[in-house]
Amino acid sequence: MAKKKVLLMGKAHSGKTSMRSIIFANYLARDTMRLSPTLDVEHHHVRFLGDLVLNLWDCGGQDAFYESYFERDRETIFRSVELLIYVFDIESDCPEKDFDHFAGVLEAIEENSPDARIFVLVHKMDLVAEEERELILEDRKRLIEESCISVGVQHFQCFGTSIWDETLYKAWSEIVTNLIPNIGVLKSHLSDFCRICDADEVVLFERATFLVISHAQAKKDADDGTRQSLTAGEEKDLHEDANEDTADRAGNGAATDKDNQHEALMSTSPHSAASPPINVQTLEEGASTPASPGGNATLSTNPSNNNNQQLAAKASNQIAPSPTHQFDAHRFEKISNIVKQFKLSCGKAQSQFQGMDVRNSKFTAFIDAFTANTYIMVIVSNSGQKNGQDWGQGTQKAATLMNIQKARSHFEQFIPRS
Repeated sequence: MAKKKVLLMGKAHSGKTSMRSIIFANYLARDTMRLSPTLDVEHHHVRFLGDLVLNLWDCGGQDAFYESYFERDRETIFRSVELLIYVFDIESDCPEKDFDHFAGVLEAIEENSPDARIFVLVHKMDLVAEEERELILEDRKRLIEESCISVGVQHFQCFGTSIWDETLYKAWSEIVTNLIPNIGVLKSHLSDFCRICDADEVVLFERATFLVISHAQAKKDADDGTRQSLTAGEEKDLHEDANEDTADRAGNGAATDKDNQHEALMSTSPHSAASPPINVQTLEEGASTPASPGGNATLSTNPSNNNNQQLAAKASNQIAPSPTHQFDAHRFEKISNIVKQFKLSCGKAQSQFQGMDVRNSKFTAFIDAFTANTYIMVIVSNSGQKNGQDWGQGTQKAATLMNIQKARSHFEQFIPRS
């Protein structure tokens, strides 16, 4: 079992504990309001992808604690660090002191853990007017770069984040994938799987956090160059009516005419057509969601349930292609956020989340439990009919689900399990 020391540092009230609680402790953003400030150093052992354990040091940000970090406990705090995550509060009332602390942390890291990877999060960006965010973030990145260069740090990554949107998932996905030793091999096999499934995109999520681990996109079609990966809708369209529907999971089915080439990847679908759907009434805490205890959860979009339609519309709009083919850079993290909240809602109803299908006239997205520590999403565009059937339905749907099932054992070789 691999243990990785991760330092989480920044000024008091910058949001360090809130983001940790959302990512690793399944808090909703509004629930973080009741968290108390961190005093001194809190140690948390977080299991990620089964065998990978993050030894997370959540360091209090009061001035008195920094004096201790830099002097008495310097070696203890900064020795053997794999990752440093430093959090800036974009609305800090004393940015000069923040940068003084940041420079001191960088010097201590260079002295005790020179190989540590450094990530800087400019947090609470939701408090900045939307039209000014990009400009203000770029200015803050410039100051951070100057601080890093002044102490000899050449390599770091910087993200603007907020607990209220997908940017938090984007940043933490980038952070944790740096700790996966065989990520390159995993990406290669995921690309092969994307090609075999004839999918537009395939995305791999960590099971507990639903952070994005890796993804693969289809290449343009060799004949006409029209094959494109799918895009997300704009965030402002989340609550618009969508025409998607959720299909019942197939029990058995035939594969596509790629059977002869990819027979090893074909088998019976793991889903039972008899599994009843769960009607999600709301994602708000305390919601009552009718379900069979321990049953498998699939997303229902019964027209009589407006909240179900809204949730499916969110998922649909995040994946659907735009006419201009401008890809939303955060589309996967938006799906992470939506599906994780739905998964938590299933847990409150004493039901186990297995997967869901989201379908409209343009695409079908299959989200399913994959290996012991991952979920997978396979996106197939409904670009026409094949053998009289729409893509994402009938035989094509059964083939995709069977490919997912048969690929599980193969991917277990590259993804650690507990």
